[in-house]
Amino acid sequence: MASLQAFVIYLFLKKFTFIHDTLKYIFLCVSFCVFAMDLFAVYHYDLTFNNIMFEIIMMTNLREGGEFLQTYLADGKFWMFIAGILCALAVLRGIYGLFMKMQRVAVILFLVVFAASAVTTLRDAIIHFESFPDFIINTNALSRIYQMYMKNYRAEKDYQKILAGACLEVPITKNNSSIPYVVFILGESTDRNRISLYGYSLLTSPKLSQREGLYVFSDVVSPHSHTNAVLQKLFTFCRYGSKSKWYMYTSLFSILKSAGYFTVWMSNQEGPAAGNCVRLYAGQCGQSIFTENLRDTWDNAFCYDEQLLPKLEEVISSEHHAKNFYVLHLIGTHGNYRKRFPPELAKFTAKDEGGFSGLTESQKEERAHYDNAVLYNDFVVDEIIRRFEDKNAILIYVSDHGEDVYDSSTILLGHNEGTPSRFMIEIPMIIWVSDIFSKTYPELEARIAQSVNRPYMTDDMIHTILDIMSIETQDFDPAKSIINPSFDITRPRIYSNHVYTKEDGLAPLP
Repeated sequence: MASLQAFVIYLFLKKFTFIHDTLKYIFLCVSFCVFAMDLFAVYHYDLTFNNIMFEIIMMTNLREGGEFLQTYLADGKFWMFIAGILCALAVLRGIYGLFMKMQRVAVILFLVVFAASAVTTLRDAIIHFESFPDFIINTNALSRIYQMYMKNYRAEKDYQKILAGACLEVPITKNNSSIPYVVFILGESTDRNRISLYGYSLLTSPKLSQREGLYVFSDVVSPHSHTNAVLQKLFTFCRYGSKSKWYMYTSLFSILKSAGYFTVWMSNQEGPAAGNCVRLYAGQCGQSIFTENLRDTWDNAFCYDEQLLPKLEEVISSEHHAKNFYVLHLIGTHGNYRKRFPPELAKFTAKDEGGFSGLTESQKEERAHYDNAVLYNDFVVDEIIRRFEDKNAILIYVSDHGEDVYDSSTILLGHNEGTPSRFMIEIPMIIWVSDIFSKTYPELEARIAQSVNRPYMTDDMIHTILDIMSIETQDFDPAKSIINPSFDITRPRIYSNHVYTKEDGLAPLP
């Protein structure tokens, strides 16, 4: 169908040379770019470039994008794949030239292929009859990009309306909150299977393993494997199966403001961007701090998470509020892994690594970088805890999603929803309580201790946080709080059209 459209345009505009040539090169450039992105996506994720990838690109800054390319383009097998594609194209070009010399044969072949394409198009038109306009639109590269852009543009316009009219005063049905310090650490791309606290063979969490007052949740998964989609559900009542857009639901930060909490959003990731839900959350907090805005250069200090520690100390020492809620958004173990930890703290090398069978030395080195990033993440989380040891405080650490670092294949590196892998969603969830908290809230701590082995998905995190803080709204549901006696342990956990269980991993939906 796309070939037929291009052929018609070519015939119609051929007489107008300038317009014809200009459009031709525009189509060629866009088609080549989409073709390259499709090749990349097919190789790494087994699917073509889609709207989710487009959203991620739109919400990614230059530094993060550069690190992403550094991680993936260093894969030698990918370039072998590209070389194979180029050789195949060269062979096809040669065949095309041969047929052009045999014009009669070429015309006959064209007619046969055109007839077969017409039959196929007619068949697809019947199958896709109800969505046939979209079917036509999405058959060429330029239309695909346009459709992706317009979808995101419309979502952004809707979001702006919600942002402009957002009501921060939320009706509270119960407010027995009294915890002076509630701290939420949002990790990044950390797979619990690579943490020794969860049984990993390498000692990647030496500090947290020695922590008292630490409760380690053994069966927690994320609803998605990319950050923005997770955040849309993590701090709102939107969850898997919800019918409305995420920004139509009440956020945690508007609830906490109504409940009398001073809220702070601190991030070592990029600042608020178009369509980025961080913009809404940070805007609803009493204070927001982004280390990206404090750096002198684009790549200053490789964005180490310890940059948040002095800012956290400033906030703690300067605040005079009875009740405080802090979010610390780490860059964690996000690729490029070798930039997530100071080189002098590196402990693991390729010779320490296992992973999927048949890995190359460079792939094992990549796994070692990731393990060193997990080790450094252990240090950072422990240092944050240390700032609250003498306070009446509770701290929750959860990663947004996991990461597959050659755990399930010799190709898969990173996270995506097109190639489901349990390593991308099996995440750590840890709750730490101070000694003062233990003495003040023994019944609450007992409930936390009793819940560590329950199956949970973090799209219900808002219910657990509110339950811990003894705050309720009309949307609060105790059956969705992992620490509540009424918690529903039978809920299916769905990710990328697969159902997850700890025993069996991911299985396609029936």
